[in-house]
Amino acid sequence: MFLKIVLTAPATEMSEYNKNPAIAFVSAFSKPFFVPREFLLENMYRPVERDQDFRAKFAPLGLRRIEASLIQSGIFREDEVAVVHPDDLEEVIREDTKVVGIGAKDPLGLGYVSLTYSVLLGLGEPMNKFEFFKLVKILKKLRKKYRFRVVLGGSGAWQIYMYGDPRSLGIDVLVDGEGEVVAPSIFYRLSVGEDVENYVKGLATPVEKIPCIKGASIYGAVELTRGCGRGCAFCSPTMQLKRDIAIEKILKDAEVNLANGQDHLLLVTEDIFLYGTKTPWEPNPSTLIKLVDSLTELKRRGLKYIQITHLNLAAALYRKDVLEYISFKLYEFSWLKLRGRYVLTTEVGIETGSPKLLEKYMRGKVLPYKPDEWPKVVLNSLINLEEYNWVPLATIIVGLPSEDIEDAYQTLKLVESIDEHGLRTFLVPLLFVPLGNCALRDQAFRTFNELSDIQIEIFAKSWKHNMKYWSVDHFKSYKYLHRVLLRILMHLYGATVAKRYRWRKKVYDEIRNEILECLSKNINVEE
Repeated sequence: MFLKIVLTAPATEMSEYNKNPAIAFVSAFSKPFFVPREFLLENMYRPVERDQDFRAKFAPLGLRRIEASLIQSGIFREDEVAVVHPDDLEEVIREDTKVVGIGAKDPLGLGYVSLTYSVLLGLGEPMNKFEFFKLVKILKKLRKKYRFRVVLGGSGAWQIYMYGDPRSLGIDVLVDGEGEVVAPSIFYRLSVGEDVENYVKGLATPVEKIPCIKGASIYGAVELTRGCGRGCAFCSPTMQLKRDIAIEKILKDAEVNLANGQDHLLLVTEDIFLYGTKTPWEPNPSTLIKLVDSLTELKRRGLKYIQITHLNLAAALYRKDVLEYISFKLYEFSWLKLRGRYVLTTEVGIETGSPKLLEKYMRGKVLPYKPDEWPKVVLNSLINLEEYNWVPLATIIVGLPSEDIEDAYQTLKLVESIDEHGLRTFLVPLLFVPLGNCALRDQAFRTFNELSDIQIEIFAKSWKHNMKYWSVDHFKSYKYLHRVLLRILMHLYGATVAKRYRWRKKVYDEIRNEILECLSKNINVEE
């Protein structure tokens, strides 16, 4: 196979995690030193299927966009470009290969989930960091034999230019930002032996120049919107210009997925209610309904499952009528089950229970409501969502700049209210991380050692809540031997790693009994 351009990503990003996007977050957890990589490849981030030429059947949407932009430019033929799993690089890179492009979301493990849970677990560095450095090692070995150049881009590029050393990692060009406009020129110049500046700022791609994908994406991901507009200071997408992808282009991307073996669609957006809006807090029902109707009609083409990446809690409450319509249309395409019943899932941002912090850092999140209404908005919106068969994953940021005891207490009370109302929302507290492309990028990283007892309690109560509602489904398939082994490992962990820090022990103690109780009995998942 003659490949001029090879596109790839760390193995943790080249997997569908058994068709469960939520499980992909686990790739940011510690890689235990005693767990071999082969076990993880078989049981967690199993590689995507490949054809006989080692082309990935499904690939990250970002790489599919770059692949399409290179081909659409007319500079490279379709048979000269391929997305390849990192474990297959030695099979495809040859003398003819001129450029290898890497897409990376979290190469150094400095994202919210990685920095929080690799430290909290304390069993090693994040799996995504481990796999990124394995990819780098493979490319360094191949560069001793072949003369190709390496370009790195993706949402995690900031980690390399702020905290890494591109040259020592073997990276010739780092692209920070959107790549569709700049990639063809960069790849062409490198392919003919020209030098390119080491750092290139990616340009905001005009919506009409975002190319349709050429191959299927992981989870059948199709982009609805890019950017946000709500203005949250801790978030990266809000720094991007908000753009709506035309329905015709969305459908074309969906059809490419269905034609290439996907029966799932993951609708990528910072908030489904943003689609077609003029202002972020005022949904456009007619456009949104047209979009949903158009996508669900693809059932005739083999579509079986649909999931939305994000929605905004305030918008879902404000336009309950639109939420009801979307829920009715999408429930038939539910992706996951909880306690034996299909549920609609998505990610929502709670972030804080403090109206003061909300007004300071994320005023647009609560609109059209007022900041002091935020705790009630969160609770009522989550109640409404469950009424329409949604069980979301909700993030909470602990340790925002200037967060004090009262702010943390308000967040803790909100967590407790969610639990007291019997809501099954999966709560994911995260340490504050100054992402390199957000408004708070100059602030300090937050660490567990800095947290107050109340802030630690947010982690402990959230995970106790999660275990109560979600551990049944997780452990139901464990055989007797697996349950015994897990009990032994938990005991060893509690007696060694967990007790080293008060915050780690506190969280462990809160969830230990929930897990042990779940393991100790036969569970009727239909309850």
